[in-house]
Amino acid sequence: MDTAALRQLGSTVVDWRFKGTAAGGRGEHRRRAHRGPGQSLRRRLHHSGSDAGLRRLRHNLELLARWSADHGLAFAPHGKTPLAPQLFQRQLDLGAWGITAAMPSHIRMYRAFGVQRIFLANELVDAAALTWLAAELDADPGFHFVCYVDSLRGIELMQQALERAGARRPVDV
Repeated sequence: MDTAALRQLGSTVVDWRFKGTAAGGRGEHRRRAHRGPGQSLRRRLHHSGSDAGLRRLRHNLELLARWSADHGLAFAPHGKTPLAPQLFQRQLDLGAWGITAAMPSHIRMYRAFGVQRIFLANELVDAAALTWLAAELDADPGFHFVCYVDSLRGIELMQQALERAGARRPVDV
């Protein structure tokens, strides 16, 4: 993951544009709360329940990582609920294969923070999103993307969009 992008989160103003924040608020500047990757998450947990919350989080992350490894699973935890790159980093550090996304906007966010392996738990037939994805795959040979496809028509739509985009790498489905 891109640690510089994680550090830059500290200068983000969290306001009405972000999931879970009050619509009428003026926004809170994260710089004061952020000291480095993972610190914002640590501070929020501290305010909501102190070190016990962090211990529970660490325990759960480590337990799932061990269970996945013991069963030979390539685990890709879903990132759509927390949308927290610091949490993604912890999961990847513990051996997660990648991070699961639900929508094309999640893929763009994950890539902005340097996630190298993304599983989209949906079919991707949006031509604009596929054009962006084709460019992203072509620009970074280390980027691996996989998505579901649920019909032959979906495959046709994907193939047409990728051909129009001049994609050099296939999309794994």
